[in-house]
Amino acid sequence: MTAATMTAPSPPPLTPDLPRPALTADRLPGRTVDLERIDLDRHAQGLWLAIGRHAGLWDHIPGGPFTDEAAFTQWLRDRLPRPGQTMYAVMDKTGGAPVAAGLLLLLNANPDMGTVEMGLVYGPLLSRKVTGTEGVFLLIDYALGQGAGQSGYRRLEWRCGPPNVASVKAALRYGFTHEGLLRQTLWLKGRNWDSNVFSILDAEWPARRQRLAAWLAPENFTSDGTQIKALGEF
Repeated sequence: MTAATMTAPSPPPLTPDLPRPALTADRLPGRTVDLERIDLDRHAQGLWLAIGRHAGLWDHIPGGPFTDEAAFTQWLRDRLPRPGQTMYAVMDKTGGAPVAAGLLLLLNANPDMGTVEMGLVYGPLLSRKVTGTEGVFLLIDYALGQGAGQSGYRRLEWRCGPPNVASVKAALRYGFTHEGLLRQTLWLKGRNWDSNVFSILDAEWPARRQRLAAWLAPENFTSDGTQIKALGEF
């Protein structure tokens, strides 16, 4: 091998700082939304109105649809104590008093390995809105960020079924990488469910964070909330 073709050896991988802390933040504040850890007395009714009563939102989600508010509240109650899971109400602040507009979840957290999965159920106030993007941004930043009050996890997953086209597009838009398709991972609602798997790694997040933060900046929006530059332009 000549000197021209020789390459320097790859540096050894950095040893990760493990385990990572539990994901237990009570509130993640933003400009257009805040994420608040679910409290049934404060959030259940608002979430029922925003997402629980809309049966079509649950077609590609393991839970739901729900017959009434009590059934939806019980679904939330059953999930609150699950290990490795944290549930947040997305509180929309754009209309004055904050209102619960959607649900964001951190799932299957493994602090020993620094890995976690996220999920969401968004209602009309958040879908295809700056509020929805900021909610996802806040959750990713909390999970993967390295700053004070952030968790420094190594890997964040996003999973959805192939029929859920909107979720696939959203994952790619937010900067997740498609890793592949896991077949017949679940049997739910009378059918097989496959799982598309996406991820963002800790080393990838700073650049992707910069892109999302630039799009979310107030100066990228007119006074009536219209974007000046699309996310794809950053």
